[in-house]
Amino acid sequence: MERAFEEANVGDFRPFLPACDGLPDPNDAHVLAAALATRADVIVTDNLKDFPADILEPLGLDARSSDEFIADAITLNPGKAVAAIQKMRLRLKRPEKSPSVLLLDMEASGLTETADVLQAYEASL
Repeated sequence: MERAFEEANVGDFRPFLPACDGLPDPNDAHVLAAALATRADVIVTDNLKDFPADILEPLGLDARSSDEFIADAITLNPGKAVAAIQKMRLRLKRPEKSPSVLLLDMEASGLTETADVLQAYEASL
């Protein structure tokens, strides 16, 4: 990740660790601390049970699954999102995928909300 998206690395999160007490899994404290350090609004995780709302809400944070986050991002600008997904689909060569197969694969991978949002744009994918 550091090579592909270096600016996503949060280096100075340790001062925020004391605010992270009470998480179900203390090993996730660095994630919450990094969110606080960067003034994030959302933690994107498929481990939602370890980021309960009663801990996040007072800190001004919300936890969303990757599926929910992607689906929300698509609805913000469907034109750009569909164009980007079409571009990604067209780069697939082994095997190539039709739009309908891409949507089925998304559903099979757990991206059900994302596939539901994209269903209306299948012809453009």
